[in-house]
Amino acid sequence: MSRVPLALHKIPLPGYKPGRSSWTHKLPRNSYLFDPAVRYPIYSKLPEKWRKDYEEPKPMLYQKIETGTKRPQASGLWVKGKNGEPQRIANIPLQVRYPPESREGLWGGEGIVWGFRYARGNKMSRKYYKVWKPQLFTRTLYSEILDKKFETTVTGLTLDLIDEAYGFDFFILNTAPTVLQEFGSKLKREMLLCLADKDNLFPNNPNKQAEIIKKYGKYIMDKEEASWVGLTLKEALEKQMKIELENRKPVPLLEKYTEQLKEQLLSQTVVSEDAALHVHSAKK
Repeated sequence: MSRVPLALHKIPLPGYKPGRSSWTHKLPRNSYLFDPAVRYPIYSKLPEKWRKDYEEPKPMLYQKIETGTKRPQASGLWVKGKNGEPQRIANIPLQVRYPPESREGLWGGEGIVWGFRYARGNKMSRKYYKVWKPQLFTRTLYSEILDKKFETTVTGLTLDLIDEAYGFDFFILNTAPTVLQEFGSKLKREMLLCLADKDNLFPNNPNKQAEIIKKYGKYIMDKEEASWVGLTLKEALEKQMKIELENRKPVPLLEKYTEQLKEQLLSQTVVSEDAALHVHSAKK
C-alpha cells in the first residue's frame, strides 16, 4: 500500500463554527450593537442629508493611510522597498478618543491619542504608556449672522481653520457636523435657521440684512431642512417619532367632512362667480 504524500493531504483551515444559537442571527453581533440602521427601524425614515452627515467618518488628523498593492500569496498591502524587496504596509489605526469636553467646545476634529512610546526612542528598550493631548485655548468668537459672542475652548487647529475659511461663520457653515461636535453643530443649525427666516435676521436694520444675505446667500436652505442640521442621533430619532405620531393621529369624521364641505362650497362659489362674469361680459 503506497503512502500518500503529506502535500496531498487536505489540511483543514481554522474557521468560525456557528453554534446552535448562532443561526438565530443573520447579521454580525456588532451590527446589532452599534449600527443604528439595525438597532432602530425608524432610522431609515430620517432625511437622507442628515444620515449622510451622521455617517461621515471623522477626519484622519494624526495618521496618513498608505496605499499599496495586493499579493496573491499574502494578505495586506505591499510596496517596493529601497532595495526593490517587497515590504508590507501596516496601517494600524490609532486610538483617538473624544472626551465630553470636546463636545462643549470647538476642537476642529482633534482628540486625545492613546498609545505607547519607547524609552529614549530605542525600539529594543521598554515601551511606556503615553497620552497625547491637544493644546486648548479659551477664546471669544463672534458670529456675524447671529450677532452674538461665544466664549469657548478651541485648539490651534481650529484657529487655523477659521483663518483659512476667512471668518468664523464661514468655518461653521463649511465644516461637517462630525468635526464640529455638538456645540458647533448647534451653532450651525441656529445660523441656517436665522438665514432661512429673514424676519429674525436684523429686523431693525434692512441694510445689514441685505449685506448678510448677499454674503451668505449660497447657504440659505429651507427652514424644515435646516432644522435637521447637526441633530444628535437621539434628537433626530425623537423628532422623527413625533412626526410619525402626528401622521398616525386619527382625525374625527366631523372635522373631516366639515373640511370637505367647505372645499365643495368654495369651489361652487368660484364657479358661480365665473359664470356671472361670463354672462355680464356677453351682455356687453
